[in-house]
Parts: sequence; C-alpha cells; structure tokens
Amino acid sequence: MFSRYKPEEAQRVVDEYGDKYGADLALLVYTSRLLGSDSRLVLHGGGNTSVKARIEEITGESAHVLFVKGSGGNLATIGPESFPAVRLEKLRKLMALSSLSDEQMVNEFRAAMFDQSHPSPSVESLLHALMPGKFVHHTHSDALLAVLNQEDGAARVANLFGDAVLVVPYAMPGFALAKQFAHCYEERLKKGPMPQFVVLDKHGIFTWGITAEQAYEQMIAAVSKVEELLARGHARAPRTVRTYERTPATDGDDEKLSARAAIALALRGELKKRGHGPWTLSFRSSDVLLEAAGRPEITSLLNKGCATPDHVIRVKPWPLVVEELSTNDQAALRHEIAAALDHYAARYRAYFERGIAARTTSKKALDPWPRVVLIPGFGAVGIGKSRKDADIAADIAEHSAAIALDAAALGVYTPPSELDLFDMEYWSLEQAKLTKKDDATSEVAATHLPFGGSLHGTVALVTGAASGIGFATGAMLLRAGAHVCFTDRDAAVLANVCTPLEKEFPGRVLAVELDVTSFDDAERAVRKTVIRFGGLDLVVSNAGSASEGKLHTEAGDKALRFSIELNLMGHQNVARAATAAMITQGTGGALLFNASKSAFNQGPDFGPYAVPKTALLALMRQYAVDLAGYGIRTGAVNADRIRTALFTPAFVEARAKARNVGVDEYFKANLLRRETTADDVAGAFVYLALAEATTGCVITVDGGNAAAFPR
Repeated sequence: MFSRYKPEEAQRVVDEYGDKYGADLALLVYTSRLLGSDSRLVLHGGGNTSVKARIEEITGESAHVLFVKGSGGNLATIGPESFPAVRLEKLRKLMALSSLSDEQMVNEFRAAMFDQSHPSPSVESLLHALMPGKFVHHTHSDALLAVLNQEDGAARVANLFGDAVLVVPYAMPGFALAKQFAHCYEERLKKGPMPQFVVLDKHGIFTWGITAEQAYEQMIAAVSKVEELLARGHARAPRTVRTYERTPATDGDDEKLSARAAIALALRGELKKRGHGPWTLSFRSSDVLLEAAGRPEITSLLNKGCATPDHVIRVKPWPLVVEELSTNDQAALRHEIAAALDHYAARYRAYFERGIAARTTSKKALDPWPRVVLIPGFGAVGIGKSRKDADIAADIAEHSAAIALDAAALGVYTPPSELDLFDMEYWSLEQAKLTKKDDATSEVAATHLPFGGSLHGTVALVTGAASGIGFATGAMLLRAGAHVCFTDRDAAVLANVCTPLEKEFPGRVLAVELDVTSFDDAERAVRKTVIRFGGLDLVVSNAGSASEGKLHTEAGDKALRFSIELNLMGHQNVARAATAAMITQGTGGALLFNASKSAFNQGPDFGPYAVPKTALLALMRQYAVDLAGYGIRTGAVNADRIRTALFTPAFVEARAKARNVGVDEYFKANLLRRETTADDVAGAFVYLALAEATTGCVITVDGGNAAAFPR
C-alpha cells in the first residue's frame, strides 16, 4: 500500500471548503476521501474519521468540539456537512458513567451537537473523543483482518509492531468499546510508552496525528507493514493487496450467459416465493471469488463466519455455498436452489435461537435468507433489496474471500464468534439504521407517483426507450423505485439519454441495443436484463413507428407489411422472450403494450398503422387469457397525438390536413381540449403495472375521443 496524499490536491480541497468550514475540517475531508476510495481499507459506509477543533458559540465564546463522521456517511464521497460538531467535554463526561444504554448514548450525542440538522454522530464518537491525536482515522483494513482472524491474531499484531501498537480486545462498538479502550490505554501508560496507534481485535485500526497528513500516513505505514507480513507467508502477493480481475456478468459465450440467466431466474424466483423481498441480484466473477467458490476447503472457511462483525448487517453470518448446479435442467436447478435455500434458512433460524438463549433476551427474527451465494464456476451472487444492496453484498463477499484465503495461508482462519456476530446483527442501533433506510426508500418512491404506490425492487424492460413515450415511461418507473432496462435500436441516442439517469438512479439503469423485429435480439435483451438485475417482472412494449398509405395501393400494401412486422410482430417478439423468463421465474409479471387510439378509431390513409395496432389489442387480450394461470397480467394504453419522434413536422402536417385542422388544433382536438403528453401515457403504464387485480385492460390516454372509447 502506498500513500496517495498530494499537498496540491489537499490545498484544492482547502480552497473549496476552508472559508466556510475551516482548514482543519477541509483537510479531514480530503484524507477521509483518500481512505474511503480504497476498498482494501473501507467498504460501503465503513470506517470513520474525526478532528478536534474549536468553534465559536452564538454567545461568542470558544468551544472545544469533535467533528466526527455522521452516521450513514460514506468516506469515499463525504463532504464537510457530513461531520457533525459535538461538544468534546460532554462526550468525555459520559465516560465517567458506569453504564449507558445504546439509546441513551445516541440521545446524549444528539444533545451535544451544535447543529441538530446534521446527521447523528458515529456510534464510535466516544472512541474518537478519547484518542490522543487531533486528527483520527479508523478503517477495517483487509490485510489487518487477515492477521487478526487467527487464533493468536492479537499476539501476532503485538509482535509485529511492539510498543508502537495498543491491541484492544474485541467489544461491541459504542460505550462498551470506549470503556474497553479507556481501560487498556490507562494500563498501557502505567507500564510503557504511549502507543502510536490502536488495533481493535476482529475489528480494525485507529491512527492519529497532529495533522491530517500525519494520521493518514500513519495508517498507510501500519497497513503496509501488515501486508509485508502477509507477503512473507505467501508464495505470491497476498490477495488482500491485489486488484481484483473482474469479468462483467453480461460478457461471455452464450452457454455461460444462459447458465447465469437460468441461475438468476431460479434463485430470484425461489426467494420471491419465500417473501421478504423484493430481491435483486448481482453476479460477481472476480478471480478471488472464482477461486474461493471452486475450493471446498475455502468455502468451509467462509462458512465459519464474517471477517468482522461490521459485515454481518450486509451479508448475514455466512454465505450460502452450493454444489455444481444443473443449469441445463431448469426443473432440477429449481429443486437444487430451493433445497439449498431451505437448508440455509434452517441453519439461520437455529443460529438465531442460540443467540436468543445465550443472551436471554427477546428479539424479532430477521429474514433467514442469504445475501451471498457462492457457486463453483460462477463466483458469487450478491442478493439485496436493490441492485446497490446486491452490489454491496458482492463487494463484501469478494473482500471476505480474500481475507479468508490470506488468513488460511498465514495460519488458521478464526473469524469472530457466532455470538459476536449475533450481537452485531441484532444490535438495535444497526437495525434502526436499516429500517430507516428501507422506509425512506419506499417513501421516496411513492411520493414521485401522482397516484401513490411503489414499484421498489421491480425489474422492468422498456422498448423504444431512447425518446418519447418509452423514455418517459422508463424514467417514471425509475422514480417509482424500479430497476429499468432501457432498449432502443439507436444505441448512441440511448447511451446519451441513459447517462444522466445512471447518475440520478445509480445501479438501477441498464441500456441495451435492441431491434424488436429480431426475436434473437429480444431474447438477448431479456437475458441481459435478467443477468444484470436477477429477473424480470414488467415489460412495457412501446417501440413502433407510424406508417401511412392507402391499403388498396401497392405503396400502402408495402407499408402495411412493414408495419405488421414492426408494430405487431415486434411486440410479439418481445412478449414471447419476456414470457419465457417470467414463466421460468415463476412469480408472475406484467406485459404492457403501447397500442393506439387508431385501434378503435381509424383515420384516413392510416391503415398501415391502424391495422397492426388493432391486431395488437387482440394479441394483448390473448396473452391475458393464456398467461393468467402463471400470474402474468397484460394491459394496453391507447394514446393519441403525443409529441414524440414519430411525429415529424411533415407527418403532423399530413395528419392535420387529413383531419382538416391546423397543427396546434390537431394536438388538442379532443373532448378535454388539452394536449396529452408522454408523461400522461407513462403514468397510465405505471398505473397498470401497479393494478394487480387487472388484466386484459385497455386505458385510453387521448384527452377524450368518443369514437375511440373501448367497446
């Protein structure tokens, strides 16, 4: 590990934040980001940092405070507003108490804050207040955990660093850990020199310094020395030091991709059947995971437990390890995964009962389903209630495998005890954090819909999504909480419109080039969606074009044949490919089609468009009849005169002329005398997606046209 501290970069951060927040806090932001952007030190919200400083009270008096990372913050992207200021004297006085409940501690932290609008201080604020340095950094180094997860891990660390380190026995974060540290620190000062840094057994490392640079450099130096120890115990460089070589889940030969899709549909289907969802999956095939999943002696190590209790909240105590799967036999594959899940659930419930008995307490059991599945030949599958959560689980699995492999090469992998994991998993503060996150996600999704409801966790595919109705529908589905595959035949335009969406909805957007007139293309798009998100619940088949002509002419006949291929068979290709995935998944779904007012109210010289759109309604209704037994619903939206790419200026003028009205009048020629929009149509699609008691339904979105009322 090498230092990435650059004075010129640090100065740029000071220039950005210094005037408003002060140079000390600005420098803490800089070093925090350095630590947070290295996954070998910090993973997904882990780690915390602080600086002790003085600020001016409203009375003009100077107060000594601790700027400490707020709960839920991410060091990789943290800003100064995520470091609440807490009165140091108040924190240190708490240490005189003989006991302090978690709830009392959180209340005291909040009471000691200067600004109540800031996030709550880290549960490790007491530790930061007690550490001797001005700047304090805390990480969960992979390399250090590989050493600490030995039967004699603490002794190995003490031998490696000598008097430079103080090793503190494991304790739960919060007041108990702060008390443990205070006792060990006092005893150390009685017998020897003040330590240069602190290592918490099975947990991580604290370093400090007069400056942010010193605290950071101390962290890098200490972890580098641990890496050197690991390197001496290996024939090759330790895995915790290497950059993982990843293969994108959507790359590979058709057989491998088909196998991934089969596993995803079976796994997600069985999980959804068991409730506690919705579930999203993330395949991960890095070299370290392929090695771990393919070696029984390594999977047995991972089955011992998490590398640190901090991970248990995200990935449960252990992964689900499966044998070779029958990917060419869907029925056998489904049976194998179902049996593996049920066995895992039984093991988890027994673990829960042992924890309850040992702690003589009452707790509500969490769901018993795994968050990581290790599969020989495929690596790992992360499982979460969103793609982001699934990615986090896969990341932790990757690092856990590296830690276990390194630990096994060094000695005997001995992770935290089962009871320590139970205590952390059922810690009230962590549960409150997760519940708050889940509630916030649901509330955000619901408030973005004009009629309420949420599609949180739903996986959707939208065709013709680079513009117009397709884009509006995909965007509204994202706002409703769905994961969305945007497809279009124009890959460049699709990429341009999806890029900002990916920033706004990270992890929930996939762009796939698709020509709906090709069944192979449709099948490929469905497969990529399944591999990316774990399954498929909803299709909005929207792609099409408006064709004109008189049917009795040669040109009209040619236009009709082209239109049937696109505006009817294109929908059939997508529906057929999607239906196969939904039936395999076994948890229902919805097929929604963009039909047209022309299906009921044909316009002059518009037969090439109206005829296949009329047939599309019959297609939708037939699917409703045929698929109801699988729990798959269908629906259609009949829209009219929406300003999209289909309506070129020449086309609009021609249609307005055919109706003997002006262009503006053409768009408002309806009973409500209002122009309908792509968002109006998108809202109808989202409503049908949520209408679980409705199938075979047609909704008109045209401002009102009596001649096009469904009959």
